[in-house]
Amino acid sequence: MNKNYDAVIVGAGYIGCAVAYYLSKAGLKTALVEQGEVAAGASRANYGNIQVQDTELEYSLPMILKGYQECMQIEEELDCSVNLRKLGSLLIIENSKQWEIMSTRQEKLVAAGIRAELVPAKHLNEIEPMINANEALGALYHPFEAQIFPFELMWAYIHRAEEHGLELLTNTEVTDFCIQNSRLTGVKTSQGEIDAGSVVLTTGAWTRKLGQKIGKNWEVYHVHGQSLVTEPIDYTFKNHFSSAAFFEDIQEETTVGESAVLAIAQAWHGNMLLGEASFPSEEPENYPTPGAPWAISTQFERFFPKFKNLRVLRGWAAPVAYTPDSLPYLGTVADLPGLILATAFRSTVIVTPLTGKTVTQLITTEKTDLDISRFSPDRKIIS
Repeated sequence: MNKNYDAVIVGAGYIGCAVAYYLSKAGLKTALVEQGEVAAGASRANYGNIQVQDTELEYSLPMILKGYQECMQIEEELDCSVNLRKLGSLLIIENSKQWEIMSTRQEKLVAAGIRAELVPAKHLNEIEPMINANEALGALYHPFEAQIFPFELMWAYIHRAEEHGLELLTNTEVTDFCIQNSRLTGVKTSQGEIDAGSVVLTTGAWTRKLGQKIGKNWEVYHVHGQSLVTEPIDYTFKNHFSSAAFFEDIQEETTVGESAVLAIAQAWHGNMLLGEASFPSEEPENYPTPGAPWAISTQFERFFPKFKNLRVLRGWAAPVAYTPDSLPYLGTVADLPGLILATAFRSTVIVTPLTGKTVTQLITTEKTDLDISRFSPDRKIIS
């Protein structure tokens, strides 16, 4: 294989599929390259939550607010259903330190025009009747979040992009980059070389290793995240749930796979998605650890004891990318024209369509409506 494209996207998760769609729609000859199958990385393990109130507050709010608007129009854009449904969100507070953190966050969210309310435990059942409020001090509540079905969204992007000429190349691993006269001109793959005017890395936990091939030390790390899915239940939750512990500066170190932090959502057919157990990892892997199912189910039973006898159908693990400053890498690489990064988003679903549009603007006009200067791949991260 030795092909030529206007643009090549590496990584067929949420972001890669969206970028492929918008580039193809703009008339660019585009290829989407994936080392495995579509959604082989973290995207296959994602709950599909369109999260607002857990955003990084200093620089990401404009992106999140605009991203939410784009998500609300995604079914119209794609002319198909992706099972978009509106939900609330509860960040569960379990101690006084978390209450203080959430109180500060609530003030900043409200100042940005996002409705957020600190709810004491005695009122939690008014928002979510099934929650065991005795296990919490309260929660930070945002009523206007949402959820999509991840695989329907990603495949909708691909199918619509294929109508505009996209070529999907799965089971094709990028092994190196092609550089001529200090410009990136394509990629080397397990199936041969691909020439391209632009290369977009949407590669999540694999970004750091790819960067090292061209002398880059991008600070994209990952945790080994694990979750479970249960049998369906005959009850529809009004919210998705996570713990304020995610926002504490220091979390206790525990044995790998033996602890979990609350992260719960209900899937589209009534199944419960339960998580998460995670720990820092050096290699992107998808193996389960023995203690994770017990730790995850224990957290679920604490807050939802009425469902403690639910059967677990399966579990999964995936490498989830992050940066030390909680900001994505989104933009061009200054000393290597032709290379763009769009990876390591704190909340991926909510920025998916916006990122697709933004990368397309970068390639077609070299300008973006969204200010992405703080997300530069060339920035120095101070942990």
